[in-house]
Amino acid sequence: MKKILSLFLALILIGALFAGCSDQAGNGKDTDAKDTGSADSKKDETGAYKLGMGVLTDTDSSKDGTAQVNATVAAVVIDEKGKIVDCYIDALQNKMSVKDGVAEKGQTYKTKQEQGTDYGMKDISGIGKEWNEQAAFFAGFVKGMTGDEVSTIKTEKNDSGSVVAADEDLYAGCTIDISDMMQAVAKACKDDQAYPFQSADNPKVRIGTVTEDASSKDATEDADGLAAMYTNFAAIVEKDGKAVACCIDVIEPKISFAKDGKIGEIKFAGSKRELKADYGMKDVSGIGKEWNEQAKAFADYVAGKTPSEIAGIETQKNDSGRMVAKDADLYAGCTVSIDQWIAAAAKAVGK
Repeated sequence: MKKILSLFLALILIGALFAGCSDQAGNGKDTDAKDTGSADSKKDETGAYKLGMGVLTDTDSSKDGTAQVNATVAAVVIDEKGKIVDCYIDALQNKMSVKDGVAEKGQTYKTKQEQGTDYGMKDISGIGKEWNEQAAFFAGFVKGMTGDEVSTIKTEKNDSGSVVAADEDLYAGCTIDISDMMQAVAKACKDDQAYPFQSADNPKVRIGTVTEDASSKDATEDADGLAAMYTNFAAIVEKDGKAVACCIDVIEPKISFAKDGKIGEIKFAGSKRELKADYGMKDVSGIGKEWNEQAKAFADYVAGKTPSEIAGIETQKNDSGRMVAKDADLYAGCTVSIDQWIAAAAKAVGK
């Protein structure tokens, strides 16, 4: 009887031990499942994105005595579905007096974003908002849209003839003309040279802009003058204070004018980036690369760098007096002048 009782108690003890092991195994399994889920979540958070840029340029506001270049630039981050994750918009109205045939060069050119409250729209705006605030509102409104959806935002003309938003929610925060912003954003979404990158966060994009007019020339009795306000754009996606994606573009409208200040021929076929092979650099390049290919090599080089590291990229003068890369690796893929690119990219990171 005692043997039977002892056997019975032993069986109970063994069962309890197995039950305990089973519970521990179950807890371990649950923990593993949670860890796996957490890892999957982190993996899901890392997405494939593209950085696109679109620039619209016109010289229509030029008139006798004044050369003018207007441009609207948009940079967008789009996801794998083509939807906008982030957007940044800027615009410029560069003006140069050419009165009496003299090009007023050596100016400082600021974009509307850079001017901020100095642009002076807030006091005359019906909604009390500055240009940069309204541009930011528009940029926020288009998040989640595709380029086609941006193109079809409903608009109407106001009493001044400006193309404004017909959508009440958009108009509540943005009453300025949005036609150029719409086109620039849609163009950026369809950028066939968009820069691909991976990110685990919601990527943010900013734009840095630098305009110089050193190539401008006064008119003479024998030759027209040249108003050359050339603008360099750098769109940067930043993470933890470093660039992870970059797009570079340049516009170089050439506005000629006579000795009396009368505007003459204007030459502009498009930005260097969008011209691609039509820009015609490949055949004269020592490395056999087109301008847009060299700009891409520069973009690859700045990825992973901080603003100070970008600003500190070393340059040297070549035989033509252009500031080219001193670093052999960068120069192997980019032999064009890069000093303005450096300045624009450094401004974009950390904004």
